Amino acid sequence: MQNTQTASNEISVRSEKISWRKLPGVALLAAVAAAVANTLVYFAASGLGFISRDVLVSTSGGESPITAGMVFGASVAGAIGATIVFVVIGLLARRPFRLFQWTSVVVLVISLIPPLTIPSAPVAMILTLEVMHVVAWAVIVGLLSTLARQKGRA
Repeated sequence: MQNTQTASNEISVRSEKISWRKLPGVALLAAVAAAVANTLVYFAASGLGFISRDVLVSTSGGESPITAGMVFGASVAGAIGATIVFVVIGLLARRPFRLFQWTSVVVLVISLIPPLTIPSAPVAMILTLEVMHVVAWAVIVGLLSTLARQKGRA
């Protein structure tokens, strides 16, 4: 019984290896897919009047309304950040996918706080921004966790 469980654990750990060869392409795909998905959410929400052009957010150039370009750029930045965390975890952890997924859930929860602090933002806008965070998380973590996995050799 012990040998069967040990063999199962070894296969499980072996399938937790990152395919370093595939990672750059997967990271690029995750960045583009998350950015496109969130830009589509942005345009749909804007068309429905959920994104207020009257609400300003802080940017490096001062304050401005949220734009499609900002959404696209923030989604790409999130994918880059997630990939960096994924690489660090991959280099240090025995079970990188499991640790990355748990870490990403914590980061997602933390990322849901800033939209709640936007002054004068209508509830529909806050909820749309929260949806965008979840969309980016799902796309990025989903792609990195599946496509960057080294095929097991059982």
